This record gives sequence, C-alpha cells and structure tokens, in this order.
Amino acid sequence: MNDPIAYAYLETTNYCNLNCSFCNRNEVIGPLKHMSLLNWKLLLSKIKHHPLKNCKLMGMGEPFLHPEFDKITEEFKKTFPECFVIVATNCQYPIKEGSKIRGRFEKAIQNLDQLYLSIDGYGESYERDRSPAKWHKLISFLENLKTVDRGNCDIVVNYVVNAYNIEDISKVDELRKEYNLGKLRLNIAQLWGEEDSLADNIETSGYSMEQLKYLRENWADKIMGKGEWEFPDCFWVKEGLYTTVEGRVLMCCMNTGARSFGNIFDQDLEDIRSSKDFTNVRKGCETDKPTKHCKNCSYKELTPILKELEIQNV
Repeated sequence: MNDPIAYAYLETTNYCNLNCSFCNRNEVIGPLKHMSLLNWKLLLSKIKHHPLKNCKLMGMGEPFLHPEFDKITEEFKKTFPECFVIVATNCQYPIKEGSKIRGRFEKAIQNLDQLYLSIDGYGESYERDRSPAKWHKLISFLENLKTVDRGNCDIVVNYVVNAYNIEDISKVDELRKEYNLGKLRLNIAQLWGEEDSLADNIETSGYSMEQLKYLRENWADKIMGKGEWEFPDCFWVKEGLYTTVEGRVLMCCMNTGARSFGNIFDQDLEDIRSSKDFTNVRKGCETDKPTKHCKNCSYKELTPILKELEIQNV
C-alpha cells in the first residue's frame, strides 16, 4: 500500500526563454508544448483524493509562458484550497502595465502562496549563467513588480550557488532589500554527473575550501538542504509525485532524465505507483540499496558539500 501523496511537482509547460548553464532541460524534454486545460483538469481529477500539503507548479519550463497559467493556478486552488502553492520564475519577460503577460501574471499570483524569483548572480555573472537573460530585463521586472497586487503571495529570491557566482550573493541580497522582497534562499547547484557514479568527496564539486568556508561562515542559515542524508530519507518514493507536461510520471525532480513509470493521463495513478518498477525503486531507497534509477541522485551527490557546510535546512 502506497502512502498518500503530500508533495507534488507538476509541470504545465516545457517552453523556456532561457538556456541556463546549470539546467539539463535540453537533454531531457520532449517536444515543446503547453498542457491543455482539459488535460490539466484530468490530472487534477486523478490526484484530488490525495492530501497535498505542498505543490510546485513548475518543471523544465518557465511557468508564466503558458498562455493560460492564470487558469491553471485557479483550477489548482479550487481543487486543493489548503495546499501551499509555489512557482519559480526567471523574471525575463515584461510585466509592465498593458503588456501581454501582465494580466495573467497578476491573476495567477493571487493563487500562489510563494513566488521564487530566480536570481543567480549579479550583472555579468547573472547573464553568463542564465543566457540569454539580460540584467536590465530583471531590473525592469522588479520595478514593475512594485505595482502588482500580490495578494498574500510571499516573494522569495532563489539563488543557485556555483563556484563562479559565490561572490555576488551579498550584492543580490542587497538588491532583495532594495526592492523589499522576501527572504533569500540559497541552493547549491546540482551536479549533473555520470549515471553510474556518485560524488563522494568535495573535490569533485568545483568549490574551493575557501569558498566553502565563506558559505559556512556567512550564509549557512540561507542554504537549503541536509548534510546527513541517506536514501532511506527520501520522501519522493514515499509521498511525492512528479509529472511532466506530457503526463509522464517520474520519481522526482532530481532525476528528470530517467524513464517514466507510466502516464497519468492514460493510467490509474495507484497502478503506476504499485508497478514492479516503482516498487523496486522504493524498496531500493528504503533499504539503502538504490537501483540504477537513483544512482545519480543530486540529493546524495550534494551530501558531501552540505555536510562540509554543516547544513540542516530542509
């Protein structure tokens, strides 16, 4: 018997206007598409009996590029009024008064509990890692965000840390304060590595010991993750759900390149989660003997770095 789903990651589009250096989307996505409202309602009908507590309406695309994203969020909130809803955005589109996206952005944000603004660097480093993003577009977005009715949505700055943008964290934190945004949230960049190997020491991470010391002494309370993490700790196999825009059911957001366990549009979700393949992966994690499906898990690969940083922020 599977546990009820409490945490979900639901992708509604795989269109994106950026090609970020730390993202593997080009290696894993299928044909570009937006999920239709009809399929979205079908998906929600398949999971509505689960007690969702937290859901991220995002995946390998920019959510606000979906032409009906306001209706997507509205339908979700109707189905799960108590669920905490999070969306991340790259801020590289106009939201000034009268712009095409402004209307659906303002309507959608009313249905969110938290909006992550992805800002991973300052000026030149931001543009380098998020090509072809432009710094002036980000500033324009932040300026126009001042006039948007946010409702009860909390605005968070989400910063993916790598060995080349560490020095800009403080600058982005000042930018956050200047625009009266919410908290700063730091994530160590995922290590997209070999399928059959796990990083087992910090030498493979690209960070110097000086950089790790700087992070530990100045930003440890902002870094998300858990240093002491083992496969039996994985919540995805127990109560998580990740679906793609095509309806494919994956194990988690950390393994988006793996084959799917089925399609939620064509199959019963409980049948998918009770399948032999899914059961083997779950048992592998529970017994700390991961199957090949989980061999390049980023949670595990990041453990040496997070342990060095003494991070326990989950």
